[in-house]
Formats: sequence, structure tokens, C-alpha cells
Amino acid sequence: MTASAPTRASLRAPGVVLFLAFVDVFALLPTVAPHIASLGAGAAGIGLAVGAYSAANLPANIIGGILVDRHGRRVVTIVGLVAAAATVAAYSLAVSVPGFILVRLLHGVAGGILVPAVFAAAGDRARRGAEGRAFGRLGAVIGAAAVLAPATAGIVRQTAGTDAVFLGVAALLLVGAAVAFFGVHDQPAAAPSTRVERAAHPRAIRALLQVAPIRRALAGTVVLTAAVGVLAGFLPGTAEALGAPASAVGGLFTAYAIVAAGLMLSPVAGRVDRSGADVPMALGLVTIGAAMLLLSVAPSLGVAVAGSALFGAGYGLIFPAVTAATSSSSTVATRGRAFGLFNVAFSLGLAVGTPLIGALADAVPTLDPFVPTAALAIGAGIAIALIARRSPGTERVDEVLEELGEPPVGP
Repeated sequence: MTASAPTRASLRAPGVVLFLAFVDVFALLPTVAPHIASLGAGAAGIGLAVGAYSAANLPANIIGGILVDRHGRRVVTIVGLVAAAATVAAYSLAVSVPGFILVRLLHGVAGGILVPAVFAAAGDRARRGAEGRAFGRLGAVIGAAAVLAPATAGIVRQTAGTDAVFLGVAALLLVGAAVAFFGVHDQPAAAPSTRVERAAHPRAIRALLQVAPIRRALAGTVVLTAAVGVLAGFLPGTAEALGAPASAVGGLFTAYAIVAAGLMLSPVAGRVDRSGADVPMALGLVTIGAAMLLLSVAPSLGVAVAGSALFGAGYGLIFPAVTAATSSSSTVATRGRAFGLFNVAFSLGLAVGTPLIGALADAVPTLDPFVPTAALAIGAGIAIALIARRSPGTERVDEVLEELGEPPVGP
């Protein structure tokens, strides 16, 4: 058995659960708006329905991280999956716009506690020094969900209606709960002997935010997801301006997803384990910046495809780096909170960064939104590289907790 084989085996159940959790997210992207419109919602109602999930998701990520550290990965994963299944099924029962938005908020809470639990379980099982490869594989799993779920949901919606999408996703989430019941387990170090310790650290989030690699990972994540939001929002318009038919727009995103997944599954992801997260993260951000600049001047659809693929290369470098840094700089006792913070950063980039860049482009009509995004990504990459080199700072949360007068928690 090779050194990496145990890691692959130990990540199978969290990988399946993570895939189904993101199928939930991506399958509903093309489904929520037409469904709530059929209930009589206008543009404002559609906007509220789309944003309600993220609004509830942000605080739930922090709460979920705390619950994961106090009660273990397995129970929170199962509860999160069952709650998500119930709320997704409830979409089909909502008969009014306010009722649908209420269900959407509850769904956001369920997702907010679920995802940190799955990431923490995966981090526990990843071999020390092999986190980059482990999270690279999980990133590819998320990419597969992003490619497959929206297209499948669109086909189901056209043939059987939106209720069939909701009920189908709910059934898949229940399958995920069964997988988690048998396949997701807590580390021995997170057993009852340390549960009191884990519950007794209200300063753990403060301590995590003082860990230099985690701070840099959170900053990189915000910039990454802001760029993803800009790509999703403005790439279709760029492609259509170049004369591409609507059917070709999806191919641009497929190029991005394939390149990102290929890099995350390749030995490149293991560079994080050899040289640390900062170099791949900084390189990935600069690559994304270069991709945005290329897209801003693309004279043809072929160049736009190349820009999208280059963006995928940047994503494939960054995701294993930020997740591995989050996992390796935390402990079993604090990893749930760490990934709660990671998911907050992930959502913040989409919820705040993308609208701000869009508003800037509106304020300066001649400004292509890809240009300020490129400046942000390149600037962030350079800043992270310089800060990491000149002031590496504290590397692990247990060191900070000791400085705060707390006993060590977890391995």
C-alpha cells in the first residue's frame, strides 16, 4: 500500500458527502429563480430568495464550526444532511413568496452547519504533511458537482418541473446522511476525554484569527471567490459580445472547471505539502489576475476560452493551498471553527466582493469589471508572498492558545 492510499480511503465518505452537499447548492442555482417567479415573485422577490441562503449561511458557519468542535463531526454532519433534506423538500410545499423565502433561510442554516463539519472530518483524516493532496481531491469533487448538478437539474426541471428537482436533491441528501452514519467518524482525540476541553475554549476563534497562515488563507479565499463571482456574472456577456451563441457560453465554464479539477488531482496539489501554502496561493492569485486581464482584452472566443482555462489553473492552485493551510494550522479541537471561518470567507467574497466590483464598473462605464478584479487578485498575491516571507508569524493555533494561557487542545 502506498503512503497516499490510506488518505484516499479515509476521505471517501467525506468526499461523497461533500459531493452531495454541493449538488444541493449547485442544483438549486438554476432552479430557485424560476420556481419563486412561478409563485408570483418579481425581481425583488427573486433577489431576496437567492440572497436569503447566503444571509443565513454566514452566521450559521460560525455556529456550525463551534458545534462541530463540541459535539463531533459525525453527529453534526448527519443532522446537517437531514435538516438540509427536510428544507429542500419543503421548497415544494411553499405556496407563497414569503413562505419560500423562509424555507430558503432555514436551508441556509442547515448548509451553514453541514459544510464545516464535512471539511473538518476530511481534515482530521488527511495525513499530516499530505493535506494539499487530500484537499485537492476534495476540490475536484466540488468541481464535479459544479459541472454536473446545474445541467442535470435543468434537464429534470424541463421534463418534470421544479418540485422534482427539490425532491430529488432531498433524496440525495438523505443518501448522504446514510453514508455519513456508516462512514464519517470522529478522531479518537475528539472522544469524550477531550470533549470538556473542546467546550471550554471560547477564545478559540480569536486564537485562530491570530494564526498567520489562517489569516492569509482567509484573505486569499475572499479574493478567490470575489473573482469567481465576477467570472460568473460577466463572462457570459463577454462571450455574447464576441458573437458566441448561448450554447457556447457553458463551454467557457467547462474549460475552467476541467483545468481546475485536473490541477487539483495532479501532483501539483502536493506542492502545498512540500513548500507550504503561501507560494501556490500567491501564484494562483497572480494567475487569476492574468486570466482576468486576458478576458478583458479577448478579441475572439478562442482567447476567451484560454482566459477561462487560465482562471481554472489559478483556482486549482489556490483551493488546495487555502484549505490545507486551514486544516494544518488548526487542531482536532479547533478544526470545526477553522473551517467555519473558511466558509465565512468563501461566502463573503461572493456576497460582498463581487457586488462592489460590479458597482465600481457601473460608476466608471468605460471600466471592464475584469480589470479591477485582476488588480485585486495580483495585488493580493504579491502582498501574501511578501508578508509570508518577511513576517511568517505563528503557524498553529495551539501556540496561540498557550500564549493566551489556555492548555493545548487536540493534536
